[in-house]
Amino acid sequence: MNAPRIPTLESLLPRVRKLCEQVQNPIQYLGREVNSVTKDPSSVSGRIALCYPDTYEVGSSHNGLQVLYRIVNDEPDLAAERCFTPWMDMADAMREAGVPLFTLETHTPVSGHDVLGITLQTELTYSNVLETLDLAGLPLLASERGDEHPIVIAGGHGAHSPEVLAEFIDVFMPGDGEETILPLLRLVAARRRAGMAREELLREIATRFAWAYVPSLYTPAYDEADPKNGPFRGLTPRFDDVPARISGASVFDFSQVPMATRPVVPYGRTVHDKVSLEIMRGCTRGCRFCQAGMITRPMRYRTVEQLVEAAEEAIATTGYDDVTLTSLSSGDYPWIEELITEMDKRFTPRRISVSLPSLRVTGELAHLPGMINNVRKGGLTFAPEVATDRLRAVINKDIKNEDVLKSAAAAYEQGWAKVKLYYMIGIPGEREEDLRAVVEFAEELSKLRQRVTGKGPAQVNVTVTTFVPKAFVPFQWDGMMDPKLVVEKQRWMRGLLSSRKVKLKFHDVEQSYLEGVLSRGDRRLAPALIGAWERGARFDAWSEGFGLTRWTDAFDAAGLDPDAFALRERGKDEALPWDHLDIGPHRDYLWEEREKARKLIKTDYCVGKVCHVCGVPPSLCFAIKRDMGLLRATEKGILEIDENGVTRGVVGVDAGAGKQLTVEGPGPVRAPRPAAR
Repeated sequence: MNAPRIPTLESLLPRVRKLCEQVQNPIQYLGREVNSVTKDPSSVSGRIALCYPDTYEVGSSHNGLQVLYRIVNDEPDLAAERCFTPWMDMADAMREAGVPLFTLETHTPVSGHDVLGITLQTELTYSNVLETLDLAGLPLLASERGDEHPIVIAGGHGAHSPEVLAEFIDVFMPGDGEETILPLLRLVAARRRAGMAREELLREIATRFAWAYVPSLYTPAYDEADPKNGPFRGLTPRFDDVPARISGASVFDFSQVPMATRPVVPYGRTVHDKVSLEIMRGCTRGCRFCQAGMITRPMRYRTVEQLVEAAEEAIATTGYDDVTLTSLSSGDYPWIEELITEMDKRFTPRRISVSLPSLRVTGELAHLPGMINNVRKGGLTFAPEVATDRLRAVINKDIKNEDVLKSAAAAYEQGWAKVKLYYMIGIPGEREEDLRAVVEFAEELSKLRQRVTGKGPAQVNVTVTTFVPKAFVPFQWDGMMDPKLVVEKQRWMRGLLSSRKVKLKFHDVEQSYLEGVLSRGDRRLAPALIGAWERGARFDAWSEGFGLTRWTDAFDAAGLDPDAFALRERGKDEALPWDHLDIGPHRDYLWEEREKARKLIKTDYCVGKVCHVCGVPPSLCFAIKRDMGLLRATEKGILEIDENGVTRGVVGVDAGAGKQLTVEGPGPVRAPRPAAR
């Protein structure tokens, strides 16, 4: 054991204020916002700096960060503080003045905390991770940090393909952070104050917590013939007591997870100035491109009463007049109509808006625009992803153009005049007619408003992103489309456009390409990350900050071929850089889904129809549904209940046999909601 470490308590606020006189948007560095929590560092036993590696404008409204902030600060003996990556002018000023990265609550150095927790939401923030570490005065490489440095942890979607940042992060925590943040912070704080050596602490974390991945305790292997750019060959634990596979943390009773009902209210502009409530977690629609839908299984729900009460509290504590009900597919929330009715009854008289940004397009939900009449009529968003039935069979998107038209017609009748559509380009199996259909359908949707209302055509804004294969999806073996071909397809689609009321916007091809390299890479890319950052890479998600040349020069200097990581198709039995994570559906299930995509075979929605034994334990799925009143256990088995409480069928559970488990009766469940807790 070494001598106990005492956290740094010096406030940097006077020095920060001087720097704010010479930078843009200084309010983002001053803190003291409404609902922020400031605790005396000497009065708590453990401190974590929660970092979103992007601007304050982007990160301060991130719901996940707000929830973790509340969970930690609700504990009297723990403190969570926030930090973001300073914009380029502030970062340069801080370096010149010798001011290290600080938190907004106490303006103490990040380096004085027990834990630095970084959320990884997009690969284009990875250069900012290095920028953040450097501004904090921490060695970039985890192997060079000493006992005096905080433990650097990372969660979020990026923690599910962690190898590309493995050299920089001490501990990855895939899965639901609400389950993991308190036990890890308490352990780290206690061991640091007892003087435990860093390497010993990291080993205890890895062996104590099934959901903790400590990269330094594993040895990677690569192709012997081409060790720099050839196939990844897997990881081997360095010690016998270190697990070969790591499980993602999963909240079972989602109704007991706190919501951000006292979110920090920024003084400056942010991307989302509204109350955000997560109504459910998970999606089992099985879209073959969607990582979020795979890694967040099974579906878990909150009750109507909880959500209405949470909205009331959040409005009272923030003053916001807009409530957003978020999930991956809000239309699959079992009590969606009752929820909207209750929200409308409670908040419409007070001129408080309620919105559903992730409403799934189905014909049976076309009446919902009328139910959410209090939503500001700025625009309605649909995400069809593709425009032809053939390509829908490839990606397993169970919608039809008629559903979008029916929903849009209902919206036009209720006063909407703008529509936003999201599509993808570069999906495996894509053809020319699939892209032509995107433009033709957008123009048809615009003209529909004129036919329905007698007014002018709707303004239809189409955003087309480039498909990037991610970890834990059926397309994880596929390579990205070559950027040169993507550019040609974008140019061709622009040439098809004939209506002034339809606008096509394409995501930057080079940014998508870099995203593909980083999402599919492994720790061999570490020298290129450092090289790109040293060449000025930061804020790659921003047009002001992005420059692919920095990255290509860094790849060249490191002897790496980025195409080998982004564009190359993987073989069925080839090791993938995330195979050591036991998260979401089983690998065999994902490969079967990939084969079905090539045969244009759709997989049914599992709720109320078929259990596909995807790798998430069926018993867990059924237990959650039973707990929420969606299923009922009897001597005959587990019975599914319809909206009138009538039995619809018997569900069998046989996870070991790997058989599909069928349910008699049609359609997704619409169940009587459970009593409030």
